[in-house]
Amino acid sequence: MHLTLPDACNRLVCSRWLILLLVLLPVLLLSACASRSPLDEPRPAGHQAFFQTDGRSSFADIARRHGIGEAELRRYNPRTQQNPPATGQRLRIPERNSDVLANGPYYYRIQSGDTLSVLAQHFHISLISLIQANPGIDPDRLRIGQRVVIPVNGRDTLNYRWPVDNPQVRINFSWQRWGMHQGLALETRARQEVFPIAPGRVVFAGEMRGFGRVVIIEHGQGRQSVYAYCHALFVDQGSRLSGRHPVCAAGSQRQIEKPGIYFELRENGQPVPPENYLPALPWARG
Repeated sequence: MHLTLPDACNRLVCSRWLILLLVLLPVLLLSACASRSPLDEPRPAGHQAFFQTDGRSSFADIARRHGIGEAELRRYNPRTQQNPPATGQRLRIPERNSDVLANGPYYYRIQSGDTLSVLAQHFHISLISLIQANPGIDPDRLRIGQRVVIPVNGRDTLNYRWPVDNPQVRINFSWQRWGMHQGLALETRARQEVFPIAPGRVVFAGEMRGFGRVVIIEHGQGRQSVYAYCHALFVDQGSRLSGRHPVCAAGSQRQIEKPGIYFELRENGQPVPPENYLPALPWARG
């Protein structure tokens, strides 16, 4: 059989296209898999969303029973800090370890009875941030089975600490009748020592109108922490702090009319919910 020049060229072009397709197909498939959103992950077969604790099973036991990591199980239940968990607690079980990465965010599938307020309390995050992280859902019409983003930010990697021991949050990052409350109102003991949440450099220490004595510390990565309504300041502007040195003594928290401070966390100049970065506080004992 003899081919004319046009036929030979057509076959050559087809062969080249076929080779190119065979080379690119795995790349395209991998790209498609990599671009799939974590929100689209299917529910694993046989997944159990909750576990009722018996007072004997440790976090390690429960994690092993469900085929997940102990660290991931703990991160998914950040306010349950006793080990083994007390009898009768209902732990939430992540579907896969990749849903609870140490640097966040987390992912969760809506179950019967869930509301965004319930999830914000469980994961100890700001309700506002949870709503903002899921712009495509109606908070009043949650659909069982849909996946949502839990905007936790680096609790296990940043190593931030609360500015006071045994913190009592009286007003959190939320909308109030006067507008947006951009930080936390913390009740403390009278003149209790206040510590920086992490090492950093003091960029302001002095009086600020409406907030009394204030300390602002720069921590890197575009983050600053603010401590206001202080009774007395223990640092000067320009000081470099290791994280162990108290920055001030708590004064009178005007928002709650009790001893305390106002605490704010900023990222690139914008206030962000401190709860999403700081270690989750344990459930209050009833």
